[in-house]
Order: sequence, then structure tokens, then C-alpha cells
Amino acid sequence: MKKFVLVSMMVCSAVLIGCNKEQGMDIEQISHDETVELLDGAIIINNNPDVNVKNKNVFLEGRNTNSAIGLKSGIKSADEGDFRAHDYRFKLVAEMGALNVKCDGVIYKTQATHVKISDDGYAFVSYNNKGSGNAGGIVVYKYTVTDGTLESVKVDVEAIQSIEMRKAQINSIDFDGNRLYLAGASEETGFGYQEDSDVAFFMVMELDANRKFKPVEPFIRQLTSFQATSIRKFGDRIYITTGDGTEGTQGGLYIYDANDYSPLASILGIEHARSVDVDNSGIYLFQANHARVTKYDLSGNLVKEIYNEPGEAMQKDAKSEILVWNDHLFVAENETGLRMLDKDGDLKVALDRPGENPETEVTNSVSMNSDIKKDAAGNPVQSNLLLLANGQKGVCWYDVIKDVNGTDRIVAAEKNSILEGSGSANFITSKGNIVFVADGLDGLKVLYIGEQEAQWDCSGAFSHYTFIKDNGNDKGDPFTRKVGDVFFAAEGENLAVYLYSVPFPNDFVFEPESDFEVNPNVKTINLESAGVIFGPSLEYFDGIKNLLTGGPALQDKNVNNGTMMDMNKPYRTTIPGGVKFTFPKDELIFDADGNILCIVYSGNGCWGYGNPQGPSGQTGTGANNNGQIIILKDVNFCELKR
Repeated sequence: MKKFVLVSMMVCSAVLIGCNKEQGMDIEQISHDETVELLDGAIIINNNPDVNVKNKNVFLEGRNTNSAIGLKSGIKSADEGDFRAHDYRFKLVAEMGALNVKCDGVIYKTQATHVKISDDGYAFVSYNNKGSGNAGGIVVYKYTVTDGTLESVKVDVEAIQSIEMRKAQINSIDFDGNRLYLAGASEETGFGYQEDSDVAFFMVMELDANRKFKPVEPFIRQLTSFQATSIRKFGDRIYITTGDGTEGTQGGLYIYDANDYSPLASILGIEHARSVDVDNSGIYLFQANHARVTKYDLSGNLVKEIYNEPGEAMQKDAKSEILVWNDHLFVAENETGLRMLDKDGDLKVALDRPGENPETEVTNSVSMNSDIKKDAAGNPVQSNLLLLANGQKGVCWYDVIKDVNGTDRIVAAEKNSILEGSGSANFITSKGNIVFVADGLDGLKVLYIGEQEAQWDCSGAFSHYTFIKDNGNDKGDPFTRKVGDVFFAAEGENLAVYLYSVPFPNDFVFEPESDFEVNPNVKTINLESAGVIFGPSLEYFDGIKNLLTGGPALQDKNVNNGTMMDMNKPYRTTIPGGVKFTFPKDELIFDADGNILCIVYSGNGCWGYGNPQGPSGQTGTGANNNGQIIILKDVNFCELKR
């Protein structure tokens, strides 16, 4: 391979072979107006990138997750029960045109394919050619964020350098310190291509302290197949997948030493290998046509195939990504949407693709943002924000939350898509409040995420209270021995039950968790064993082991408070003067008429009564008769304010 060459910007940047060579130039000598040729002109380092950067400040429509149990704020400890909804607001802060690559007198407008973000404010974006012929490159962007509120925050994005590749394209990249790892394809001899050989390759390019490419020739290794589809640097190893090639040279998984680039392992014959991701538990490789996920150990030894689903991810040449996050695998299966698996391959959540067109509205990429971010007021919050790049359907987002059983689940927003029809979202990644979207022929989109607690309009929501009474003879007047209250309220997308152990006047206006004075002369009840459970019918409760005892009649049913206590621990929060139980709307089961049955166990020493003027209620009988069975009707929930 030949040394790099310094040429004038006046020279055509595509055909530079034969220009005079200059040896030994230092990195610092490269000025802003100069280009550098590598690999006999196959790579052009351009210090004046041909991209059109537009810094903007445009709010987008999408906002508001539609679940008020939302995510724990990350500021308070988990045992404080600080569940809240997230109001995600996205602001388009910059967009830039796709990279133009000049080759053999032709200008190729390439499409953005992949993005990597550094911790010090740089982003690397890869490009390939959508049509026939290989052309592509890399653009390096520097971005700075001036903190403020969601309205005042400012993000500046600048393209500082690019590399244009003659007859080569880049499909996937990774970044680690002062090196950029690239996977792609080329029919240029400078990239290792030989006549009748496959064209896939991976390469490593050196970066200086300013995240610019050093004018030294990169390490390049030719691989089998027509395309290298993904690349991942993890620890001291580089992992690359390639798709299919000519007969006898199928794609597969390659592992290289990241120190000296020596080959460590290659597993060939893996058809339609699309993506690889790695963590300490192993290598996870995704194949298309049809969907398969296979696990290997970190040295490349087969562990087992953990997922195999015929009929999914059937577009064999389409972009598809796999992401390892905590105990989960997120698989972007293109035309079949997203699958969330555990690391044994068990399916946990399936999200269908968001659009109608299986060719253009597809799930190409998945990203998880679990960083500490700034909310709309500039305060730190933490959330698990799941982002999907869905082709011409744009970007969709979801919350990943833990339900009352500690299981991760995906919660969709009421309106959770942006950038629809603007380009084709091929890849998405984010760090902190910044999101980068490789938007195909539309180039790169940069978004800022603002978060704030959702604001709810509860003016039309259900709210009613009944009461609990001291055990004893009420002489036909249940109001004479009132010692506490049970309040029901729809709060956002939750149904909350408050049990207070102090009395309130009959005209009390319900305000959840309001301040009040405790009357020391009034006997309070023991709420240590209190519990609440909802269901559509008494038969539903009969199916819950050890919850009800007694005869078939409603009044003969006794509540096993110990069982109810165990079931209610995840829902229960201690509040001043009582306890609160919070049930997500999507976990409630209503009957055919929209009613829901509630059993409240109010603690030792109390009978339960329903308010004759409100929801109907009956007492239980027997030893464990401190329960109240209430039918709630016309339960409306709060609406998100816009």
C-alpha cells in the first residue's frame, strides 16, 4: 500500500491516482482546506466536509407516555415508591444532508446507515450507497450543549471532517478511544478486493486527540460474503458479522484481536447474519430469513440457538439490529417489528412494525437510553427510554418499566412517533438528552429529549369515598361508629385506593395525601394488615388460592388477610395516617358492563361497610370478617394535559 498524498481542493477528489507524493507530513500540518488521499485514492480525508448542517430549534409533535406508573425518577430511592409518568418532548436541534461522494466523475448522494457517539461530544456517522455500486464514507460531527430549560437549551452541531470512499461503502461502525471500527464492502483493490473474490471487509482507522482521522493507512481485512453487516468492539476483541456471498463463501462470525488484529476465530456458514452484540455473558448473533438468535461464548464457541421463529424477519438483505441490555435482548426484526427476549431466548414482548408498508415502514434499529437526563426544568432524571428506528415511519419510543412483580415491560405512549416521512430512519442511538438518527438519504437528524412529569386533567375522573367502622353494634346506624375512610380515585392511568385511620366529616372534599390533623380522642384502626384487591367478579376471587373462604353467598365470604397482604405488597405505600394502593389501569379487569369489584381488608378490629350513598357494599361474616366488598361503577381516568 502507498503512503498518503496531499492534494489541493481544486483537484477532483475522486480520481487522485498519479498525483505527486509527499512523505513524512505531520498530522498538525493538515490545514482546514486540504484533503488527504489514502489507499491509492480509494479514501479521501476531507477537512471541509460536503454536508449541509442546519442548526434548528423546532419542537416535534410527539410527547407523553400514557402510563402514570411510569418510571421511578432515579432521584429518590426505590423504596419511596416515587412512580411517575414521563412526558417526553422532542426538539429537532440539527439536521444535515447526506454525504456526497465524488467518484469517476459521478456524484453519489449516499445514505446514513449507522452512528456512534463518544463521551466527549463527537458523533461518527457512516454512509453507503442505496443503489448499485459501492460508495460511502464517514462524517465526524462535534456537538455542544448549552444547558437550560427545554425551551432555552441550545445544541450546536458542526461537521469537522469526513472521509469519502471510492467504490466502498460502510454499513456499521464502532468506536473505542482513538480507533474507529468499520464494516462494509468494496470492489476496490485498495480495500483488499481481488478479481472473483467476495467484497466484504472490516477496517480500523486511527483517530487523533481531536477525533480526526490520522493520515495513516488503515488496517483492512477482507472477509467472505458480499457485505460485512455489523461490527462490535468489546474488551480486547473485535466481532464482525457478514451476510451471504458467492457459493462456498457464506457469511458468518469473525473474531479478531483488538491489539494486533490477528484472527482468533471464524464461524462460517451462518446464512443471513445481520447483527451481533456482546456483553460479559457472551456473543448474541441475529440471522434473518427467518429470525434466529444464537449464543456463543466470548471466544466464539457455540453455546446454543436460543430463538428460532419461522416467518419472522424474512427480508434477508434488510437492516436488522440486535441489542443486549441488562437481562434482555432487543431484536429489530425489520418487517416483523421488535422482539424483547430474555437471554435464554424466551419471548417477553412482541411489538409489530408500526406501519402498513412492509418494504419501507420497518423496524431497522433499536436503542436503549438509561442515562441520567435533564428534565424540562434542567433537573436530573433517570428513565429507561426505548427508541426504535422504523424506516419511513420515523422514530418511535417507549418506556421500559418494572411492573409490580419486578418484571420489565414495555409501555407505549399515546402518541409516540416523530420524523414520519422525512427520510428513512435506518439507525438510532442516544446519549443523555441527545438522540442521533441516521435518516437514510435525508442524512442525519439530531434531537434533544426533554422530560417532565406528566400533567393530568382529573376533572372528569372517578373519585369517591366510603368508610370503615369499628367492630361492634351500630344499632342500625352505621354512621355512629365511623373510625376511618376508604377513598377511590383515578389518578392518571392508575386506580388508587387510600385507607385512612382517622375520621373525616361527611362533606369532606377528597384530596389524596392532603395534610390533616389527627384527633387523638378517636380510636384508630390497625392498617398493618390492610389489603386491597380488584377483580371482575366474586368467581374471579374464588380462583385465587386461599383468598376467600366460606359459603357461596356474598355475605358468607371471608377474606384471608394474610394472603391479601402478600399479594398487595408491591402495590402498597405508607402515607400519613394510612396506606395507599396503586393499581395500573392496564392490570385491572372490568366486567362486561365496565364495573369492577373491589375487596378491602381494613385491618384487625374493624367491620367494613359501604357508603349507602355511593358504591354498593356488604360486610363479610366469620372470624376474618374485616373486609368490605365494593362494586365500583363508571370509573373514568385522568387525561393528559396538552
